[in-house]
Amino acid sequence: MRRSRTSFVLFLLILALPVIALNFGGPIVTDWLTERTARFVPQTPVTTEVEPAPQDPFQWLNDRPALRDVFIPNELTQARLVNVKRIVSAEALLESGEEMPSDALLELYAAARAPAQLMSYCTEIIATIGQSCDVVHTQSRRDRMGNWVLDGQLAYLPAAPLGDPSTVENGQLLSTRALLPYSGDLPPANEAPSREAILIQAQELCDQLRAQFGNCVLSGVTFDLNALWITDLEVLPADTNPERVEATAEFSVYVDQTTLDETGFAELVATLVNSN
Repeated sequence: MRRSRTSFVLFLLILALPVIALNFGGPIVTDWLTERTARFVPQTPVTTEVEPAPQDPFQWLNDRPALRDVFIPNELTQARLVNVKRIVSAEALLESGEEMPSDALLELYAAARAPAQLMSYCTEIIATIGQSCDVVHTQSRRDRMGNWVLDGQLAYLPAAPLGDPSTVENGQLLSTRALLPYSGDLPPANEAPSREAILIQAQELCDQLRAQFGNCVLSGVTFDLNALWITDLEVLPADTNPERVEATAEFSVYVDQTTLDETGFAELVATLVNSN
């Protein structure tokens, strides 16, 4: 009987424990939750903004390969070349102290040393029309007098503003060549001052075209060498340079195709060249 009574008391205690915990522990639990809630500060979600990629200022040109090489203002390209020619003796190809090699080796000497022989022309280009310059192609051959003719192509970065072709609607690229005139009865001597004057002359013509069309690139200058005849030299001072230089310039513009075509542009340039 006593055992049953003890079991009944324990049963009542088990039933009463949750009520006791709620009555006596409730305030403690409530205080703990209140404290935790008071210390909670809502956090604004952190969002990482992705900065847009910088826009390529030359994207318009990059999308138009035919125009890019002509108008890109910060790269040397094959679309802007100065073609030069130099005639040197076999001895001029040798460095100090070198012996004259066989003809077979001399041909290799000429090919290997042509870039260095022609690099001086870059100095003239940078002094007149270019920001930078480099020899990109050379050829060498022996003439009938036994001298070596060195031909070179020099790419250059224009110093003059090119204009903005992106503003042209219905545009097309037009290019034309013109023989540059010279004063006097004879072409100028093939010397640095003469070549620099020719480069300046060509750029000034391009500047006039840019003023008219909003853009112009001096896309090529070719120097052609000619030797004076003996009869010409006989009436000239003894120290006269027999090598004479003439030049052809190429001009390129991007214009509205409804206002000008290739023929019209060629005629316009010819008139402009001959009037200067």
